[in-house]
Amino acid sequence: MDYEGHEVCCFMTFFRFWMLCTVVALSTGTPAFSQQQPKLVVVVSFDQYRGDYPTSFARFIGSRGFARLQREGAVYSQCYYKHASNLTGPGHASLLTGSYPAHTGIVGNDFCDNRNDACVYCVSDANDTASASLMEMPTVGEILRERNPRSKVVGVSLKDRAAILMCGKGASACVWFDESLGTWTTSTAYPRPKWLTPLNSKVNVSSYAGRTWNAKIPATLNPAYDSVGAEGSFEGGNNTFPHVVLPLNHKNFMSSVMLSPFSMDMVFDAASLALKQEKLGLDRNPDLLCVGVSTTDYVGHVFGPDSREVQELYALADKRIEKLIDELDQRVGRKNYVLIITSDHGVAPIPEVIRDLPQQQGARIDAGRITKKELRTIVDSVLTKRFGPARSGSFIRAIFAPSIYLNKDAISGFNRAEVLGVVVGALRAHPGIGIVTTRDTLALGDCPENLDNATCRYLRNSFHAARSGDVLVFPKRYWVFGSNTATHGSPHDYDRYVPLMLLGGRVLPQRSKEQVSPVDIAPTIASWFGITMGPVDGSPLPLK
Repeated sequence: MDYEGHEVCCFMTFFRFWMLCTVVALSTGTPAFSQQQPKLVVVVSFDQYRGDYPTSFARFIGSRGFARLQREGAVYSQCYYKHASNLTGPGHASLLTGSYPAHTGIVGNDFCDNRNDACVYCVSDANDTASASLMEMPTVGEILRERNPRSKVVGVSLKDRAAILMCGKGASACVWFDESLGTWTTSTAYPRPKWLTPLNSKVNVSSYAGRTWNAKIPATLNPAYDSVGAEGSFEGGNNTFPHVVLPLNHKNFMSSVMLSPFSMDMVFDAASLALKQEKLGLDRNPDLLCVGVSTTDYVGHVFGPDSREVQELYALADKRIEKLIDELDQRVGRKNYVLIITSDHGVAPIPEVIRDLPQQQGARIDAGRITKKELRTIVDSVLTKRFGPARSGSFIRAIFAPSIYLNKDAISGFNRAEVLGVVVGALRAHPGIGIVTTRDTLALGDCPENLDNATCRYLRNSFHAARSGDVLVFPKRYWVFGSNTATHGSPHDYDRYVPLMLLGGRVLPQRSKEQVSPVDIAPTIASWFGITMGPVDGSPLPLK
């Protein structure tokens, strides 16, 4: 073939290849440029950020934070966890493994393991070192680093479990805030970043002593009343604005900072420092930055989801997201990064508030609280009546809701099925308990009678044969465990419902009502990075 003919042949081959790529891109709804790998993915988890908040709080925010993300990015308005134990540990473990607690092994913030009879904190290993050693599935960051050690995976949060469980093992840097020491820290499970000392110098908690948190949402925007019945109080103050951070020498100083928007500033300032110091997204090796915003959970637990404090906090969070987007645009470039915003769980209404809402119609919503003391009393009383007093003092070893772990020594010699049957029957009589089942039942793949298929699936997704309790209990709708003003941890929709928003890179503006889950985030990131995660519960998000 002469040169001219060869040139024509090569051109036709290239043309056919280009047409094929174009057809594939069009047929999948993905533009051809989408094959470009992002240089940086940033995942921001606002702890206790319920899925209805973006809509409910839209009137309080500006145009360049959450609104810019919703306007220029992808928004999934129907994003739900499909597991039952909606707590911080299980949620953050699911986010970047793409797997539910049944597979991650993180069934709660604390749990007992029947294989070694140890009761542990979810990010504490055998040497009492903070690490991800208890997590039984790899994160997308772990796999990325195994494939390309030059890629960086960095985690920043106030809570150790948020940073650690999103990063996983082998992160290039993972830092969190140690309230007992009042400093940013890491553990021997991770390399000590060179910027940890500058971080403690520049983002120092002592600088917030005496600072005031003022309400700024105009009355014309109809914010919530400043004082809601049953809400808690700011440390050292009351339940109305302004809230003043306590003096540095006050015993509750640290708690008052954590309960203020200043602790949220600390996290975003730390993330910004990490972004710069690690030079994330500035070379050919893709990076991952995980940011856990814990302040929203602290404030939500004390004041509740319908409080003025939660509204004011998210109005300030909007400013931090605006600043983060601007920084990413400037340092990395919109085409080169993807920002993902979501949450580890939602939250239930305050029982005392929702219970009395319809009083004017002469009705009353069934809502209330269940305490560990009640659960222990019920179990010990009914088993003592049937079998006699427990030799060890109690038939219960530990309660980490929803799990009740029975004392093996106390029930040894008795028929296990009979013991469990007695306990289940007694707990079902509690007016606030909606679901009672056992490890033995779930291990067989069964579910309690009269339970709908979806809720049964959520229970199975949260069940781990070695780590779930002998008995598992979940509250009725609008009932909660514990004394926190507002809390979460159930299979009800308000605890499973979270936002999911993406901006940058290949993401085109789109709003979807298709039901998705946070476990879809990890396989989506994996597809962008061109890596394989293995069998997981999630699947890549339906992006245009």
